[in-house]
Amino acid sequence: MRVIWAILIAAVTAHSTSAHAQPAQPYVGTPPPPLTPADLANYCVYENQVYSLGAGLCLGKTSYTCVPSIGPATGNRAFWTSKEDQQVFSRPVCN
Repeated sequence: MRVIWAILIAAVTAHSTSAHAQPAQPYVGTPPPPLTPADLANYCVYENQVYSLGAGLCLGKTSYTCVPSIGPATGNRAFWTSKEDQQVFSRPVCN
């Protein structure tokens, strides 16, 4: 029984030390350029993340699509819609 416990403890210890020994990888890509307020009119925002037109989002079983502005009623900004009446973009399927 002691041998089994010793092997188990050695395995857990080796796993935990190897996970901490790896340094974080630096971001090597080029960050996207910042959006200006004028650009933001063509994007939807959810939880401080920016989504492009046509992007789909599932919240529970309800699906939303980022669609272009329809005028002053939406503040002249792209918005999230759950309606299927949009001709250009289709909604994602949420399970």
